[in-house]
Amino acid sequence: MRKFLVGAAGVSLGTLLVFPAASALAVPAGATDVAGIPTQALSQTSLRVATIEANLTADAPGKLNENLMGASNLQAGHVADSIAQSNADVVVLTDVDADQAALDTFRDQYLNNTEDERPDVDYQYSYLAVGSKGLQSGADLNADGVIGGAQDAWGQGEFEEQGSVVVLSKYPVDEDQITAVSKLKWQDVANNQLHHTKLDGVLAASIPVMNTGLWDIPIEYRGQRVHVVATQTEPEDQNQDLAAARQSDELKVISDYLAGKDYVHIDEGRQAKGVGDEKFVIAGALNLQESGESRIKPFLKSLGREDALNKSGSYLVPDTSWQVVGQGLIEQSQPPLDEAIPTIIDEPGSLIWTDIQF
Repeated sequence: MRKFLVGAAGVSLGTLLVFPAASALAVPAGATDVAGIPTQALSQTSLRVATIEANLTADAPGKLNENLMGASNLQAGHVADSIAQSNADVVVLTDVDADQAALDTFRDQYLNNTEDERPDVDYQYSYLAVGSKGLQSGADLNADGVIGGAQDAWGQGEFEEQGSVVVLSKYPVDEDQITAVSKLKWQDVANNQLHHTKLDGVLAASIPVMNTGLWDIPIEYRGQRVHVVATQTEPEDQNQDLAAARQSDELKVISDYLAGKDYVHIDEGRQAKGVGDEKFVIAGALNLQESGESRIKPFLKSLGREDALNKSGSYLVPDTSWQVVGQGLIEQSQPPLDEAIPTIIDEPGSLIWTDIQF
């Protein structure tokens, strides 16, 4: 396979854009900018967090791994190019199958393949988040008289690991302290918007509020615990009124989880403790609906981050105790005309990154 190098003149699959922040700019290490000028080294005093809507999914368990074998999957190559160029310390990938074998293949054959021209980037730590999407509801959601199958699963997933969230980290993950909120019932959310939908009966009583889930993944960074709150909210392909109400309450749950509100229970059943005075950064898909701007703005304002970096529904929202010292995005662009590409490809989104320090 001919290797694409993001940022290399003539064969670029992505465009690096750097935005001003409160202090000095930081840019991806080991890469070149679009003019071919070497960039600065990664700061040793800041944490770089990135997120990308990877769109790496398959229609059956184990199939994604098969698709990735051989290091020739163009879409996975796009994602890996962006990750390598950003060289982030933590990467939250959304819309990706939480498949350990597929993740191992992606790391070995795309991120750390000595035989390709892509700069290697090593993530020793990872977390595969499996939430409510793809979990069978036990009800006939599509009213076809048969219970079972993707149409009767929450989020219409083919299987439980499909289209979820994967986190890669260069820093140790405190696995014993990871908490998830994916099973919380919508009706149990305080002052919820369920009454604005047409849901009732057993369905209204059983539907989880989070389309996929949120995961609080503590990492150890410079002697402190940092909460990487990875999440993926309501997709676009829903009834508009239902989607609006659900997204409002998903954002509410994220805020209320951080604050430790008593109605928020993690998947293990106990009440969420919140993050207290510890540092956090929210990363993932928060606003995939074009109509969701009126809901995302109050959410960001409540966190004091109305200027949070975002692109096509992906967001990075550090708490206000962090100083943002650099941020930017790596956009996907068309390959050269002489490259043979599939006629149909569900391309990944743009990768966004933020450098934060305390």
